[in-house]
This record gives sequence, C-alpha cells and structure tokens, in this order.
Amino acid sequence: MNALFNILSDKIRDFDKICIIVVNKYPWVLPSIIGRVNEEFGIKLFLILTDPYNIEYVRESLQHIKDFNVTIISDYEYGSSFIQDNLIDTIFRLNKLFKQILENNVKEIVIDLTGSDSLASSAAMYSASRILTDRTYFTIVENIPLYGIPAYPGSPRWLHKLFIYGEKKDFNKLNEVSINYPKVVEWRGSRGIYIAFSKIINALTSTGYYESYSGERRVFSENNNVVEIYIHSNNSIDNKQKLIVIKESTGPDEETSRMLYNSWKALSDTLYLDYSSEDRQVIDRIIMQIQRYVGAADLVIKQISCNNNNYEHLVNEKLHRVLYKLSSDKQPIALVSDTNLFYQGIHMTLLKTSIKTGSPWSSIRGLNIYIPKCAETEINGKVAEINADSQGVSRLSYIMALLANRALLESKYYYGAEILNAVAQPCEVSVAVEASTLPESKILLVTADHKAFTAWQTLNICRGKVICIYIGHSDNALEVNNIYGRFYVSIAISMLLYVASILVPVSIIGSRDTIRLTVKNLRGTTAPVIAINRVKM
Repeated sequence: MNALFNILSDKIRDFDKICIIVVNKYPWVLPSIIGRVNEEFGIKLFLILTDPYNIEYVRESLQHIKDFNVTIISDYEYGSSFIQDNLIDTIFRLNKLFKQILENNVKEIVIDLTGSDSLASSAAMYSASRILTDRTYFTIVENIPLYGIPAYPGSPRWLHKLFIYGEKKDFNKLNEVSINYPKVVEWRGSRGIYIAFSKIINALTSTGYYESYSGERRVFSENNNVVEIYIHSNNSIDNKQKLIVIKESTGPDEETSRMLYNSWKALSDTLYLDYSSEDRQVIDRIIMQIQRYVGAADLVIKQISCNNNNYEHLVNEKLHRVLYKLSSDKQPIALVSDTNLFYQGIHMTLLKTSIKTGSPWSSIRGLNIYIPKCAETEINGKVAEINADSQGVSRLSYIMALLANRALLESKYYYGAEILNAVAQPCEVSVAVEASTLPESKILLVTADHKAFTAWQTLNICRGKVICIYIGHSDNALEVNNIYGRFYVSIAISMLLYVASILVPVSIIGSRDTIRLTVKNLRGTTAPVIAINRVKM
C-alpha cells in the first residue's frame, strides 16, 4: 500500500478533485464511469480500487478510455488489489487511504460504486462516512449490465444517467464536452454504426444528465433541450422535412418511437421530390423496406404452417421472442431465411434476440443460422449488376441491394451464420429442399414473400421438423418504457440516420453544434461511407 500512497500523494498535488472507483463486479463499465464523472464533476484524477479476481478485466477495460483527458491510478500497478475477501481488512485499508487523501487537502471526493458488489459498496460507504464526512459524494452511473454493450461515449449519454448522493452546489453549471465525433461513418456493422452515431449525438449535446439526493432535498437536471434531425432534398438543401426529435437528456420517448416508425414515409416524400418523374408506388415499395431494415418495426409472424398444431399459438408473436423461446430448448434449432429477409431486417431481429440472451451482437446459443447460397448470389448479383452512379429508382435499388449484402455479412460476422448449399433457382424452392436435410431438431423456414410461403405449402415442404413462417411487421411503434427499450431504439435511430444519409442529406441539430451528413462513397469494402461536416449557424 505504501507504493500506492506515495504515487497518489505525488499526483494529487496537481488536482483539487479525485474520483475513487470501487470495482469488483462489473469491470467493463469503467470507461462509462470515468467519462460521465469527468463530464459532470470536471474530475481528471481517478483511482481504481480492484479485487484480485478482476485485474485482467479491469486492465482490458481501461484500454477503451480514449475520449477523455484524465489521469488514472490503478491499485494493482503499485502492489496488490485493495479490496480483500475479508470485509474488515478492506475497511481498514480504506480508512488508511481516506486519511491519506485528507492529508492532501483535496476539496472534492467522489466515490463511485457502479462496478462494485454490496459488500465492497458497504465497506466504502462506511469508511468514507467516518473519515471523509460531508466532503464526499457517492455516485452510480446508470448502465445496462450486459457484456458487449459499447461503453460511453460509444453509447448515448441518455443511457448513462448519473445518480449522486450528496448535495452539489454548482450542478447548473454545464461542463465542457470533450468528445470528438468522427469525420466519416463507414460500414462497420450495426454495432459500429451505433458507436459512431452515439459519439456524434454526445458531441452535439450538453452534459447535465443527473439526479442528486441529500437529506430531504432531491435535485434533477434541468436540460430540456432536444436534438432535431432533418432530411433535405438532393436538389435543394432548403427543401427539408423533420425526420425525428429526441430529448437530449432522457433520450427516446413514445413520440420519438412513433416518428421512427413512420420515418420511411418522410424519406419517400423527400425522394419523390428528387425523382418526380418516377412512379411513386415504386419508390414507396423500395423505401418502405427501410422501416424493417433499420429495426423501426419488429418483425411479426403472420402465418405459420407445419403438420401439427403445436405452433399455431406463435401467430402474431414477434419473431425475436419466438427465436429466444425456441432456442432455449435443450436441442438446437435452425433458422433459414429467404432472400427478402436480408432486405427487411433479419439482422436487427437477431440483434434483439441476442440482447434477450444477455450477449448483444454475438452468437445465440441454441440457434444455428443458415444463409442460402442462392440468396447470397442473388443479392451480390444485384450489387454487381446495377451501376452505383445511376439515378432514380435504379439508384434506390442498388442502395437496398448493398444494404442487404451488409445485413448478410452481419449475420455471418456477429451471429456465426453458415452457408446452406442451396444453389438452384428459383431460390425459394432450392432453399426449401436443402433446409429439410439440416440436422437440427426444428427448422424454421422464414420468408416475407407470401408467394414463396404459398409455394412451400403447395410443395408439402412444411412437415416433419420443418416449420414454414410468413412474417410481416408490428402495427405498433417500439417500446421505450425501460432502459432496454431505449437502448434498442437508440440502435434503430443510429441505423436510420446512417441509411437516410445514404439517400438524402441529413442535418442533426443539437444544443452545442450542428452537422450535416452526406453520402461519400457507395463502393468498396466499407461502403456505404458517410461524410460528416459541421454547419455554421
């Protein structure tokens, strides 16, 4: 401990505030804690107290702190972990530490308990209340306790409310935001897009999302600003339409979710201004796929066909819930998607299923995913066939084919999808024949094309272990009544902003700054590429 105390005494002379983070349970939340405490308190010195079992996880987590100019001292670098198995030993160590800090005349001390268990939290609060008295604030940063969720600022600020015990006098004073947004957004899967747009939104908006409590006094943040997002005609930047509105502090609400659900209509209206010589119904048919593609509407089972009635109750159920339930059985199941599902959001359904299993953007235990070779060939053929520089409906068709290819790649990369050797055309027939040979106990053959669904029934494919499913989408907007709902809607908003900016210019107006998104490149391994430019107001 002496080595730690010596380095702490040397460092603390340069700072008048310190945050002590007690972490022995959720080490992956460390970057979010440091970022949010730095923003709201202006603290630049952080002391990490660990237990011996989490050192490697803490070390790995600290590699992700790149957006904040802070000094970090970790206990394990100067001896051993501070948190011991014996509670009394931990309290004695904390007593010595807090006395050492007092001797250095630190004005403000924050003790964060987000990543600790109940014993470590109790020890820290007991020791601090005895030694540090009213000089201390205790904090918890709101987090979703799932490994794999990007840390702040790779998630929106509105998912990381800061809860404070202790009365802080100057919370109405907003601190500077040090986050830099990217200058381009490339295709890096839905997770990469979510991280990029989270950083953009966090950089454009103000700090001040907290709730504090002291005695009988309860204080809430007073940031009532909103983020406004507009889409513009390609022919005239002055011809604009509001796409979506989000509250800066609290994030998506029911109105945001409703606007997200209907956003494809605004896009279609704006595109028709650019392509007024084209058939409006054709534009609508292409663009309405975006609603499902970005995850703005949940996929729902509309019809089901098999040789028994055991699955009729699944009609009108959301597809991600069915996948979650069936994959939880003892024997693995297979999911085989028709070509059209890659245009209509199967990758977002898989994401929602993975969130329910507790591990977002990763393979889903008990669910084996197959991509028909003919579907891959069909999608890739359209990308190769249509000129990326074409205009009108041809351009829209190229963009949707490119996005379908990216959804297919995401299914492979995140969820371990394998290729099903169905090569003959028509694809829906080839898929049905090959799918029935798979070894899984249940095979879900899924399509959004009613013609294909009817063909499967006529060909007597839907029998034995093969369950044929025709999907549509929910009539209701996404739920936002809990943090998990707001998390998923935040991802869907990021996807919408990315896809919308491929089609038309998009402006994002926050309380701190305004930017415009425009498509930069529709070719190459990271396409579509979006350029981001600051707009002087």
